[in-house]
Amino acid sequence: MMKKFLLHVVLLVLILFCISVDHLFSQDNSAECKVLLKEISGSYTGGCRDGLADGKGVAKGEDTYEGVFKNGLPEGKGTYTFKNGTVYTGFFTAGLKNGKGKLKTLVNGKPMIMEGYWKYGEYAGTTAPDDDYRIINLSGIEHFSIKRTDDRENIIEVTFVKYQKKYLPRDLGVTITSGYKSDFNLRLLVQKYALPETVSLQFTIPLAAGVRICNFGLTVLRPGKYEILIENN
Repeated sequence: MMKKFLLHVVLLVLILFCISVDHLFSQDNSAECKVLLKEISGSYTGGCRDGLADGKGVAKGEDTYEGVFKNGLPEGKGTYTFKNGTVYTGFFTAGLKNGKGKLKTLVNGKPMIMEGYWKYGEYAGTTAPDDDYRIINLSGIEHFSIKRTDDRENIIEVTFVKYQKKYLPRDLGVTITSGYKSDFNLRLLVQKYALPETVSLQFTIPLAAGVRICNFGLTVLRPGKYEILIENN
């Protein structure tokens, strides 16, 4: 009887302990852990470090944010819901929209979605603001590399390699939006281009049974010299 009684006491203590721990971790800890962004500083539940929101959490005030925090501010990926119903899902830096994201809102009562990149709170467009170029077409090519080597002159230099040797495809088709094209020392050159510059290439590679059609296209977004290597074996 005594053993059963002690066993029941131990089980009761464990149950009460688990309930207390669960209550401790589920309760609002905004009093002990601060959110430094005024609009969402009403209440907070989530990770905490040195008295500041840190890690995954949820903060509610006039607006609501659910996501990652660092040093009391949204940092990393999260979802921010404004009091007017607008929702931004994407990346943050020091409490500001920064990086790739999607904004859903209403304009004149009609839903509107804005996707792209933000830079420290401001919309920067559909292209990452720090990108030098954007690949727009790629097929049939085994390997390529692009290096921006100089910013003093606007030149795009394309080198083709097959079986570890440089060559110019005989049926190479080239379309450019500005500047002029030429070939020199088995290289394609596009010189004195203006931004944004789009270069589209098409050529074929002979195969045992027919040919392989290769396409390569990019848009240059920053001035400078670009060295492009296209390899097929």
